[in-house]
Amino acid sequence: MKVRKGYMLRALRSLYGLKQAARDWNKLCTKTLIEAGFVQSLADPCLFVHHERNLSLLVYVDDMVVSGKLMSEVTWFKRFMASKFNIQDLKDTSKILGMRVTRDRANRTLWLDQEQYINNMCARFGITQASFKKNLKPLNGYDQIQPAMEGERYIDVSEYQQAVGSFMHAMVYTRPDIAFATGKVAQFMSAPVERHGQAVKNLLRYLKTTASFKLRFGPGGVSRLVVYADSDWGGDRADRKSTSGSVAKFYDGSISWGSKKQKSVSTSSTESEYVAMSMNAKQGQWFAQVLRDLDRGKYIGSNPRTVQMRGDNQGALELIKNPHLHDRSKHIDIQYHYVRDLYEDGRIELEYVPTDEMPADGLTKPLESIKFARFRQMLGMVQ
Repeated sequence: MKVRKGYMLRALRSLYGLKQAARDWNKLCTKTLIEAGFVQSLADPCLFVHHERNLSLLVYVDDMVVSGKLMSEVTWFKRFMASKFNIQDLKDTSKILGMRVTRDRANRTLWLDQEQYINNMCARFGITQASFKKNLKPLNGYDQIQPAMEGERYIDVSEYQQAVGSFMHAMVYTRPDIAFATGKVAQFMSAPVERHGQAVKNLLRYLKTTASFKLRFGPGGVSRLVVYADSDWGGDRADRKSTSGSVAKFYDGSISWGSKKQKSVSTSSTESEYVAMSMNAKQGQWFAQVLRDLDRGKYIGSNPRTVQMRGDNQGALELIKNPHLHDRSKHIDIQYHYVRDLYEDGRIELEYVPTDEMPADGLTKPLESIKFARFRQMLGMVQ
């Protein structure tokens, strides 16, 4: 079509490829689902629940995953969507967002992995089955992850950034075991030196070695939501800031994890652990709301509003339970006292666990091989 000079065309409807197309589709999809009786989650606008038909629906752009207790209700949903849109029924979920889904219905067990993605990523960066050396942990201590020093040789920043970005994709979806290492190598993305490049290669070798590892969800552990929070103390040698680690577990598998450097220097291990508890309490409250939206409040804790949190520092737990003003706490930023409010309001329960039973420990510092294997096992990762 030819358009006269100085004129433009106005689109009468949303077209594929327009910048607002995804938003327009989301609005139409949401409207259609609500008209069908679905309720949009308060915690996640991409989660929908049909309480009468006992259906749960997760929407990611134009990909949808539906689950229900009765196959007849799932069939009803498929027919309803087919009457509104041109859909493709992919049957049982075997792959979603690049993750492979493996199920054992008889034993009520499910596994998630990204083996294909990891193998392709390693091959892209020159780590092949024939050429690589096995590596049993993603990070070999702190020496490789220190800031560049005068006289060190810089490496290609583009390839380094591409590798770290690839790590992040795997880490976010199914690989909590590389969260700490990925966070550390990501600190040098603007100007990496050879030492940092070697750390990236070590991480690639570890991923190649463990490409077949999966996240397992099933019987055998605690079926309720539990949030674990941990921290080192002044582990960053450059600025002496601490690193917080968190793991949320449900049905014996990890459903959320994080490794993040704290914004300020802590003056004691109690303070750094207290800050970590407050930072990660927010995630626990969000998951509790998701479970309430799904009518699964019984999986939250002793009641539908109380989340179980566990830490390995007695001093930090005592500081939350007994908020008395004294020298070791009066300087702590007010934002971190949020966890006290949750405890006093009965929205969290606190429990001490030994460090050897803390699944977030490996998200705060490098571990030697035996401890790292134990940490990975506590995350719910299996081969």
